[in-house]
Amino acid sequence: MSYNTKNYTEQGGEKTVIGGMLEIKEGASVTGLPSAPNQAASTATNVAGLKDDLNALLLKLKDTGLMKPDTWNVSAANVNTALSEDMTANQGKVESITIEDNVITVTVPVDELIAYESLSPAQGTHKWVAILITTGLPAITAVKYNGSQLTSADADEAAAVGGQAGDIVMWLKCDEIVNQPKSFTLWSSGYPEATFTVVIAEPETEE
Repeated sequence: MSYNTKNYTEQGGEKTVIGGMLEIKEGASVTGLPSAPNQAASTATNVAGLKDDLNALLLKLKDTGLMKPDTWNVSAANVNTALSEDMTANQGKVESITIEDNVITVTVPVDELIAYESLSPAQGTHKWVAILITTGLPAITAVKYNGSQLTSADADEAAAVGGQAGDIVMWLKCDEIVNQPKSFTLWSSGYPEATFTVVIAEPETEE
């Protein structure tokens, strides 16, 4: 007769596996588990205020890991509002932009793009294409991009090329990304840090 142990310790005590029931007796204590920051008692005097207090509590629970975080709903699109003749030409060459499994694929013939100088001289001269990343949030000022908090200036930059609230404008150096995909992370309170990758795909040629 064999017996399958569901609860056991392995790796010299480094790992404990609970496959059955873990019972904690009255009077026992558990240490080391995450705890959410303190939430002061609500002093709201209306429903809107109470909702804000409740949402603040939910964010604390999600950020601490005591509640499953929300799922990102990110999309990407071409920029239709151009700021210069060269930008207009490049944006018109973009055939499609898709996103699947956090991979954003921009299909564009890189050889046909025009290299022009960025409005920020430090960025240099490249074959630029701009895309809009829609975060699904009401404002990008609640988002950290590669660990840095986005600001109202970033929101204004997206708005200047037709972006809506919650959109990030991303300027792609297509001449570089075609050889080395670009990865970036997004984080916001209540959401997990997620990594996205932008790749450049050449259009398929007809035989």
